[in-house]
Amino acid sequence: MTHAGTVNTQNNDAAASQALSAEELVLMEKVQERIFSSINLGVDIAELNILDDVNASKRKIQELGSKIAVNNTELSVTILEIAHSIYFGHSLQGDVPDFFDAVIRMGADRVKILIFSLTLFALGKGPEAQMRAAKSASISILGRMIAEQMGLRDELVRRVETGGLLSKLGSNILLKAREMGVPISDETITRCEMPLATAILERLGLDPFLKKAIDLSSAEFDEDSFTLAGIIKLAEALTEDSFRKYGKLVMKSPLPDSNNIVIRSPGSDIKKLFIALGIENFVEIREQPTQRQLEAAGKKKPALRK
Repeated sequence: MTHAGTVNTQNNDAAASQALSAEELVLMEKVQERIFSSINLGVDIAELNILDDVNASKRKIQELGSKIAVNNTELSVTILEIAHSIYFGHSLQGDVPDFFDAVIRMGADRVKILIFSLTLFALGKGPEAQMRAAKSASISILGRMIAEQMGLRDELVRRVETGGLLSKLGSNILLKAREMGVPISDETITRCEMPLATAILERLGLDPFLKKAIDLSSAEFDEDSFTLAGIIKLAEALTEDSFRKYGKLVMKSPLPDSNNIVIRSPGSDIKKLFIALGIENFVEIREQPTQRQLEAAGKKKPALRK
C-alpha cells in the first residue's frame, strides 16, 4: 500500500485532469514544433534511439558522439565534462571519457535527457532561463544524493536523477516558448504543463516512470521510506526552499583540501555540475570542514549546544 504525505508543493492535479480545449491542443503542438525546431541536438532526434539498443556496438555509439561533436561542439564538451567531473570523479586522476564511456557510465536515459536538457537550456541565457536551469539541476543532483544515501541500486538512482532534471519540464518549455514570442498565459501553463511534458517524454522515448515523477504533487511513501517519485518531490521542496530564501542553491558541505583528506564531497560535485552547466552563479557551497580536516589544521570542531 502507498501512503502520501504533503510537502510545500503546488497541487495541480485538478487543473491537469481537466480536458484540454482544442485551442490548447493546437498550442501544445505549436510549442513542441517551435522548441524542437530551435534546439540543436547535434543529430536528428530519431538517431538518439541507438542509445536504447542494448546490442549497439561501441563503434555505432562513438559515431553518434562524433556527429554530435561536429554539429554542436559545446554540447559534446559539456556532456563529457559532466561525465568526467561527476561520474568519473572518484579519483584525483583519470582519462577524460569519450562518448561511449559516458553512455556506459551514465546510462542511455541519463545521456538522452542531458542532451535534450542542455540544448533547451542553451536557448536562453537570461537570468530567468538560467534560474530555471539551476532549479532543474538542483532537484536532479539532490535527488541523486538522497537516493544514494538511502542505498538504492544504481538503476533506481538514475531514475531519480533523470526524473529530477525533468520534474519541471512542461512549465520550463512553456515559459521558454513564451520568451520566444508564443502568447501563453499563466493559466495555460498550469493546465498544459503536465500533458506537454508527457508528450515530450513519449517523443523522446524515455522511461515511462518519468511520467509519474513529473505528475506527482505531494511527497509519496511506501511502507517504510520514500518512493522514487517521493524522493524527487523532497528534492524539489529543498530546492524551492533554498531559492526562495537565497535566490540560489545554498548548501553546507566539506570541500576537497590540499592535504587530500577529502578528495570529493557532495559540495564539490554540485559545484562542478553547476560550473559545467554555466550556472555557477546560482550555487553557493558554504564550507563545513570534517573533524579530520579540522584536526589536520590544528583546530577543534565547536561543541554542539545542549
